[in-house]
Amino acid sequence: MRYLTTIVAALALAGCSMGQDVGNAGQGVDTFHTQLNAGQFSTILDNAGPELKADQQAMLGLLQQIHDRLGAVKSSTRTGFEDNINNGVHTVNLTYTTVFERGQGTEKFVFQLNNGAVKLIGYQIDAPAAPAAPAPSGSPSV
Repeated sequence: MRYLTTIVAALALAGCSMGQDVGNAGQGVDTFHTQLNAGQFSTILDNAGPELKADQQAMLGLLQQIHDRLGAVKSSTRTGFEDNINNGVHTVNLTYTTVFERGQGTEKFVFQLNNGAVKLIGYQIDAPAAPAAPAPSGSPSV
């Protein structure tokens, strides 16, 4: 019985942590949208992980094109999440359906969590009026 109690307590703590992780990453999405609406593309990259900074010009161009083609974010609803720890690297993947001024799209965010810090390390958007994301090799496809 003592072992069962320990297992239940561990699962309860893990569930609380996951909810907090997803919530922290969700705040990262809110910040991203606020900065996107304000045209603060450099600030988004300044606070991102090295994965998004690999080709800064391509990512800045992508953010500018999203802002120009779709307009400001009007509303956003989380439609999925995944909380992972793999080889000591903690990531949270979030999927959102987002309504912009001139269209709707599906956004996918990947955040790395490290000692309370949340860093955006991946971003993808699928929307009819959205530009293509930069190619991972560093050559832009926008």
